[in-house]
Amino acid sequence: MVTVRGASALDVPFLEEMLHEAFFWSGEAGRPPLVEVRRRPEFSDLLAGWGRPGDTALIAEDAGLASGAVWCRLWTAAAHSYGFVDHETPELGIGVAQRARGQGIGRLLLRSMIALARQRSWPALSLSVAPANPARRLYESEGFRKVAEAGTSWTMLLPLP
Repeated sequence: MVTVRGASALDVPFLEEMLHEAFFWSGEAGRPPLVEVRRRPEFSDLLAGWGRPGDTALIAEDAGLASGAVWCRLWTAAAHSYGFVDHETPELGIGVAQRARGQGIGRLLLRSMIALARQRSWPALSLSVAPANPARRLYESEGFRKVAEAGTSWTMLLPLP
């Protein structure tokens, strides 16, 4: 049975693992190992200083084994990630371990974060996704809509009434 729990600072290494999964979602051969990717600023900056105001994460566990994570972070116009919309809209990231994909864990995590965002009266959630990523269909099925396109990714937004 899959359960979802809140994350703590002790979970940051697992969040990094799931960010690595999100970065290299296609599982392509030759993907760099996490230890190498951690040295890249476009990766390391995304979770640097985790625990600042607005940082929120949930972990999915299956039989006590961490299988996926979803996290949100607030950014500014001067320092932001790929799916930045504005300083009031948390940007969502999500990753599911390759061994656990296709089992509904991503949807469970996404719905759990959306419910938490509504409880906290957040105005919206944003994210960045490659159009070819199968997760794009998941996001669309949960109400996210494309609001911008840059390079190889879309910025998607879910207003939270």
